[in-house]
Amino acid sequence: MAEIPVNKSHIPADDAPGRPAEARITWLDYLKAWQWRIDKAHYVEARRAGATHAEVMEAHAVPSLYLGNYTEARVAGATHGEALEAHADGIYLYQYAKAREVGSSHAQALEADAIGINLAYYADALGWVYPFLGWTAESARVNSASHTEVLEAHAKGIDVERYAIARRKHGASHEDVLVGHANDIDVAHYAAARKAGATHAEVLEVHAEGINMWSYGEARSHRIWPVSHAEVLEAHAKGIDVGDYESARGYGATHAEVLEAHAKGISGGGYQTARSHFVTHAETLDAHAKGVDLYEYAHVRHYEGSRTHEEALEVCLKGIPWWKYTMEVSRRYKASHSEVVAALLASADEENLED
Repeated sequence: MAEIPVNKSHIPADDAPGRPAEARITWLDYLKAWQWRIDKAHYVEARRAGATHAEVMEAHAVPSLYLGNYTEARVAGATHGEALEAHADGIYLYQYAKAREVGSSHAQALEADAIGINLAYYADALGWVYPFLGWTAESARVNSASHTEVLEAHAKGIDVERYAIARRKHGASHEDVLVGHANDIDVAHYAAARKAGATHAEVLEVHAEGINMWSYGEARSHRIWPVSHAEVLEAHAKGIDVGDYESARGYGATHAEVLEAHAKGISGGGYQTARSHFVTHAETLDAHAKGVDLYEYAHVRHYEGSRTHEEALEVCLKGIPWWKYTMEVSRRYKASHSEVVAALLASADEENLED
């Protein structure tokens, strides 16, 4: 049977003569695939990976088997029989393919699935790369787990997704993860806190105090405005939510400023909202002293980055909802602040008269 000429074919050139015979596509093969309405790209890629025409046709005929996932499994190194066996066992071939791609054998993938491990998280732990999450090939080489380690973690009751995050994102060793789990701490949060510079003893102290470990780890990981272990404990002891504390510190508030705001009766949520909208500490205290709702105030201040402290106070003190103000500013984009406020107050008066 004649093969498709390379220079006239719709098939990419790497299916040209010179590849193994079973991977070459004849015109008749291609026609049969087209007649069976097999996706051209999947057919070609599966053949490139070494599948014969008969194997692709057989896979296509298997109920509920998506040929794209079969193709991915073949590209990852699975044989035809292995791909079909995994599918027959109820394994999602997309996840199976990812596991095979990062070095799992067929038997290992089936073993992990059989004991209830999600193969997507199993593949993550073994080294699957997510560039957009910062999980690089380098992190895969340095921080990846072995098949035996993943199974041991699972056997000890550790969530494999959290295990993968601890190992891959935070660079924890297998032993580190086991230590965190043994102390009843979320292993990813434990790893994040240790990565941020906390000692094991400090993490245990935070856990004993009932402090949210994720917030603690985030606070300790600040580099521009460093947060110490003692500062977190003091904020917590004074009744400040550590999540709000961490957020405020992340936007430039000092430890003393957060404590002062709390002492003046400003809620942690209100204070961190104001600071996250680029309001200064002094402005936040002034707005609170004037009885202004800090959430409303912060939204007015932040709108287009051009509202002054005095303008935001005026809006709030005159009872104008922030969303009405910002909508009117957008609608009357050439109007001054005073004109917008006047128009909103006039509109409100008219509504009251109609009532």
